[in-house]
Amino acid sequence: MRDATGSPTTSYYDYIIIGGGTAGCPLAATLSQNSSVLLLERGGAPYNNPNITRLSAFGAALSDLSEASPSQRFISEDGVINARARVLGGGSALNAGFYTRAGTKYVRTY
Repeated sequence: MRDATGSPTTSYYDYIIIGGGTAGCPLAATLSQNSSVLLLERGGAPYNNPNITRLSAFGAALSDLSEASPSQRFISEDGVINARARVLGGGSALNAGFYTRAGTKYVRTY
């Protein structure tokens, strides 16, 4: 991972991928085998952040509101407070790859 300001000037890329999450990183790796690829991620590396690397701190990254936080809060159009990732690895770096599904009754109702 490099700061873009330290990279050599390139006149073009075959592909530009926005987001270094669980889809962007493997896509960039696959495409880069035969093409020039620029992967842009607005967040940093998760490796030195104890809120991500320590199991005992699970969830702390979501409540961290500092500028250095790997997550950023936002409010959806329907008023729900949520968090989105700004870290290499995307949301899976914050939530350990967990996902949730709505119950059948909820889906049928709404």
